[in-house]
Amino acid sequence: MKEQYIRQVEKELNLSRKAKTEVVRDLNEIFNSAVEHGETEQQVIERLGTPQEFANSTAEQFGIDNSVPKKRKWIISSVISLVVAIVAFLIYATAKSGKVPEGAIGQADAMTNIQVNGDFIFDASQIILLVGIIAFAFATIQIIRAVHNNRR
Repeated sequence: MKEQYIRQVEKELNLSRKAKTEVVRDLNEIFNSAVEHGETEQQVIERLGTPQEFANSTAEQFGIDNSVPKKRKWIISSVISLVVAIVAFLIYATAKSGKVPEGAIGQADAMTNIQVNGDFIFDASQIILLVGIIAFAFATIQIIRAVHNNRR
């Protein structure tokens, strides 16, 4: 229980590795001291609060807003997803705009009597379009979550 609590606090903290090590050491001392004085691990956890609460108060003592890096990650992932979606849509549009007529081979301007049959069901432009749609959906969900969390 103690190890799980400490791991969760460490995960919630947005501090340097050195500061995290210091906090983990302090937490171990808190638990060991409390056990020596007859407290159970559960009582110590109740006194310290949830891992999130403890991480926020500890970060505050270091003069750091613990929520800022998480918001930054959401923003960065949203922007990257939007860029991927835009690039995929541009590649798809470019591939479709330069499409030669059905039945034409190479860059011929008109249909020929030569037929080419293949077993490949998807062409690359469909896969690129799918990637763009997924990236756009992911970015949209990220943005909606960010807006929803900011209203709280």
